[in-house]
Amino acid sequence: MVKKGNAPVPNAHFHKHWNPTGSQKGHVRCFFKQGPQKKIRRARRQKKAAAVFPRPVKGPLRPIVHCKSQRFNMKTRLGRGFTTLELKTAGLTDRRYARTIGISVDRRRRNHCEESLALNAERIKTYLSKLVLFPLKAGKKLPEGVTEEDIKNPVQSKQDGFPKASSYGKNALKPEAPRKLTDQEKKRLTFQFLRKVQRDTKMVGKRIKRKAKKEAKAAKEAAKQK
Repeated sequence: MVKKGNAPVPNAHFHKHWNPTGSQKGHVRCFFKQGPQKKIRRARRQKKAAAVFPRPVKGPLRPIVHCKSQRFNMKTRLGRGFTTLELKTAGLTDRRYARTIGISVDRRRRNHCEESLALNAERIKTYLSKLVLFPLKAGKKLPEGVTEEDIKNPVQSKQDGFPKASSYGKNALKPEAPRKLTDQEKKRLTFQFLRKVQRDTKMVGKRIKRKAKKEAKAAKEAAKQK
């Protein structure tokens, strides 16, 4: 094609190289192995389950965290590990011991709200209530709550025994039941009200410091007058 004026050189490639004997052989890939691959993946899962038996198939327990950014923070997913505060709230003081019983730990993560702290602490407590610890050596005393039948007939958990991470965002906070609006709510300007709540939440720390500073100044002036 002849170039006219100050225009870009056409460089659109619309011809796909379907010819198996051409110079560009193999540039168009087709996936005809989806059926066999399904069987292969299943066999791999069974092999992994047998290798880690009687530990859970899905690996160590992980916390429920919210996704990053304002766009995705309403969604939940599985995090890297539990915080030290979540472990202490659940009754585990040693994070190294927590790792040995199948609980993942992340020292860098921090808790920013009471809801996530309570949710993940309850997740750990539920896991500990279902946990069966085997003795490290034969002939040793069995841990508390473990019987001989539990060791002879161990049950491997295919799932971790908890709902999916995505379901926590829907069920953690139940919506309020429908009701009639009050007269005060009808007169309220919703946008300004939400902005005020957001501003109050953001400025709570600065306002507490400012109030304490004023009280200290007033007390100092009162002491001078005496």
